[in-house]
Amino acid sequence: MTGTLALTLCLTHDCTLRCRYCYAGRKYAHAMTRETAELGLETGLAEAIRTKRGLDVSFFGGEPLLEWELLQHCCDYTARRAAELEVKVRYGITTNGTLLTPERLEWMASRDFLIGLSLDGSPAMHNSNRCFADGRGSHELVAAALQRMSAIPGLRSKVICVVTPTNHHYLREGLLWLHEHYRGRIGLNFDYWSDWSDAQFASLQQQWELLMQDVTESYRMQHPIRLDCLERALASLNKDNREQCLHCRIGEREIAISVDGNFFPCSRMVGVGDDPAYTFGNVHTGIDRARQNFIIATRGNKTPECRICELRHRCLNTCGCTNYATSGHINRVSPFLCNLQQLIIHSADHMVATLQGDVLTR
Repeated sequence: MTGTLALTLCLTHDCTLRCRYCYAGRKYAHAMTRETAELGLETGLAEAIRTKRGLDVSFFGGEPLLEWELLQHCCDYTARRAAELEVKVRYGITTNGTLLTPERLEWMASRDFLIGLSLDGSPAMHNSNRCFADGRGSHELVAAALQRMSAIPGLRSKVICVVTPTNHHYLREGLLWLHEHYRGRIGLNFDYWSDWSDAQFASLQQQWELLMQDVTESYRMQHPIRLDCLERALASLNKDNREQCLHCRIGEREIAISVDGNFFPCSRMVGVGDDPAYTFGNVHTGIDRARQNFIIATRGNKTPECRICELRHRCLNTCGCTNYATSGHINRVSPFLCNLQQLIIHSADHMVATLQGDVLTR
């Protein structure tokens, strides 16, 4: 077994919310058919066997819980076929939480789902972007889902908090709210699809520096605020990109399937599923190996400035979907990503030096 293959099914373009920063395309009632889902799952299982990997099946949207019966069918179908083919499978979902009932939570917990709940921190931070179609904020409903999640022992979960040009000034407040109500992993994602002005980035940096004071204290008190981006930077103090799997795996160990069955190298690149720039086949015709190999060969980083940067082995400069969002190319780094990664890595190093200094002065 050599790791896992990530297979993401985008079950629907519809959603209960109308988030202002959503990169998943226009919201309308268009769902994946059962046939498309089964063919997609068969593709994932075949690729897992071919590459001698396990299979991580994730559900995405839109809001995937709108297609609850299809999701259940996909899990039952996968479990049966994986047992026949002797493939190890795990499940996951990214959800906005508005349809995350206790019964659905229990069903997913019994199948060891990893539940990624999109919750952008405090009420003010969350409701500035994550609204219903009529403009009402969704924080109260999603916070209730978080409470139900936290009450299930052993549930695999993470909170996904998105920082945008319009809510970044709530960053410290938002993360402290999350830490008060949730002690698991926080995927702190930045809105790479929007344009950040110099003034907005400067404001973000001020908020980040204030937050890092709280994060450092939380580590000192042994109740850390667990930010994925920071933990990755901390781990990279001792290990380079290759060892930490920071090199992008799109097109090779990751396949996302659009509602209509088109293959994409990453779920963040699907959109409405009709952009031919990075598709590499369809569930009905199979994987286009020439296109897949082209994507694999193209990914990486061809930005000249990165070649001489001392942080090049510690940052996300090879992340294809992030590069695509910020620069329009899967192998070019934008100034925003560069500045952000420097901020996070230097903060991690400073935190380590501070905490080590505490130990030495005791």
